[in-house]
Amino acid sequence: MGRAGFNFAELRFVFEQELTQVYVLCNAWGDAPLGVQGWHHKTFPASMTAEGILWHMFNSTPDEPLDDPILWSLKAP
Repeated sequence: MGRAGFNFAELRFVFEQELTQVYVLCNAWGDAPLGVQGWHHKTFPASMTAEGILWHMFNSTPDEPLDDPILWSLKAP
């Protein structure tokens, strides 16, 4: 892999009774590997707030690793 990168183009939250679904649209450029570009999806329990989900997506601590959206499964909203 040479020069590659990505950015988050859009973020969508779908709040339901018992679940919160999060969709992240990633745009890849350069020599990015397959599976980076597109909509990534993950389901969280409704007890997690949007702020808590965003914290885990973009911050980490020694006790809690980063929950990287690039590693989520591909699924369009």
